[in-house]
This record gives sequence, C-alpha cells and structure tokens, in this order.
Amino acid sequence: MKQLLFGIVLLTLMSCNRLKNGASTADIIPQDSMIGILVDIHVADAVADHKFGTDKPNLEFTNAMYEQIYKNHHITAAQYKASYKYYEAHPADMDKMYEQVITEISKKEAELKKAK
Repeated sequence: MKQLLFGIVLLTLMSCNRLKNGASTADIIPQDSMIGILVDIHVADAVADHKFGTDKPNLEFTNAMYEQIYKNHHITAAQYKASYKYYEAHPADMDKMYEQVITEISKKEAELKKAK
C-alpha cells in the first residue's frame, strides 16, 4: 500500500512539471532571457511599423526579423511561443518582466535621442 501511495505521489509531482502542450517547465525560457527577447521583439515591431506603417504590415520583413532574434538568442519560434503562453498564464511574472522590458526600451530610446 505504501508503494502504491508513493507511486501516485511521484506521478503527481512529475505531472505538475508538465504544461498543457506536453512541454516541461524546464523548456520555458528563463525570465531574464525572455526580457531580452521581448525587448528585441518590440524594437523589431517598431522598426517594421516605422518602415511600412501600421496599416500595411510587411509580414515577410517582420518574420525575417523575428527569425534573426530567435537565432541571436539561440531559441526556436516554438520555444518563444510556448514560453510566451506560459508567462501569459502567469500574469504576475509577465507584469514583472514587462516592467523590465519597458525600462530597457526606455534606456534604448534615451541613448538614441542622446546620439542625435
């Protein structure tokens, strides 16, 4: 009976480390890395908006920039999407990360203004 109970507890603990899509929480991009990725993604979006306007986004251009971001951060699009979904389901973590994202983007903006 103790072995059965131990087995059930062990299986329960193992399943807690799995996400809905079958990925493990170990596959989720850590917050500090995700912050850098999100900064790059938002800068890429701003570049695309500036270049093409928000009315006619150029998906080919934007996707190419995203692929370069994934490559620079040594991740895949699937890892990014799974991690983003994970953090969406954990709003406190997402809020904390976006505070840093805003801070980093503000620093970049200030550097650009200073350079002009």
